[in-house]
Amino acid sequence: MKIKNEWILKNLYINQLDDLNGKFNWFPSELLECDRNSIKQDGIRLPFLVQQVDASKFILIDGFKRLSWLKYVQEKSGEEFLQELLPCLIIPEKISIKDVAKIKLETLSVDHNSFPGIQLCRVLNMLSNLGFSKNEITFQVFPILGLTSSMRLTSQLMDLQRKLLKSKQHAKSPFRGSIISSMEYEDLIPLLKFSGSDFHSVLRLAEKMEVKGKKWRNLLQVLDEVIRLQETKVSEILNSPEIQIFIKESNIQGPVRYRLLKQKLHSLRYPELSKMQKRFDQGKKSLKLADKITLESDQYFEKDELALKMKFSSVDELRYYLMNVLNSVDSANTVNVWNDLFSILSEE
Repeated sequence: MKIKNEWILKNLYINQLDDLNGKFNWFPSELLECDRNSIKQDGIRLPFLVQQVDASKFILIDGFKRLSWLKYVQEKSGEEFLQELLPCLIIPEKISIKDVAKIKLETLSVDHNSFPGIQLCRVLNMLSNLGFSKNEITFQVFPILGLTSSMRLTSQLMDLQRKLLKSKQHAKSPFRGSIISSMEYEDLIPLLKFSGSDFHSVLRLAEKMEVKGKKWRNLLQVLDEVIRLQETKVSEILNSPEIQIFIKESNIQGPVRYRLLKQKLHSLRYPELSKMQKRFDQGKKSLKLADKITLESDQYFEKDELALKMKFSSVDELRYYLMNVLNSVDSANTVNVWNDLFSILSEE
């Protein structure tokens, strides 16, 4: 950040700094322990960045984490602030808010280019309201934030912000503290596939699933395909009794709930394949093979062969498992099971 000649370095009382406005607190987070220890040992060395609004009041532009921590220390300990006066770089009142926003962009850490999607959308929306064009956001702001300059991405994030804002206005609880608030923008953009009530339903689903990243995006892809295939709504799918039974169950952990929902959606997306898989699994169970013997098929039953795998650590163990397999093809009942398994592979 380049300091201008008209900026003034001055010590200010902490109660002169307005950090509650929040306009420039773009990506809130906690102060790192190393920075807390540094302040305890050496005090505030890097000046706060503020803009003067009147003779004795200043809006905080940069330094939110440090100021928040200082206030927390006083509130918790009841002691005076570590420093009564804080060094501040003062931007003159005459500087436009758009130019102040440009200065704020320069303060962002170059190695901190992974931001929560909701915060990112909120910042881009604010910049747009301050007069930043889509072109400026794409080719000037995005590189600073570590994003690829893409007009399409800009439009997507702006659309996403409008949807999130509308959803937040109708939500019973805000996003703060929820898994949605910690998702990166890549996890939120797929929400644009859903409109109206479906959008709200997917947001509620995210709170239940407690999953992010590729797993979450894949789940949304299948969910979107299911509602299109069945020409229905997300709520109709998620409110079905067979899904609600594990969506509402509080004792089920997030990863297990995700796996169960994924399996159910997959069966809805590929009903015939699901029937074949269920029939195959039932057949395997009927064979009563030893625990260390597995019978596998192609995932989509496109190959006309099965794979029999076994694990053993001695000749005696190998002999035992081979006898187990031999017994499974000796009786009439199990032969019928084997034939039924092979018939699945020949189905069109």
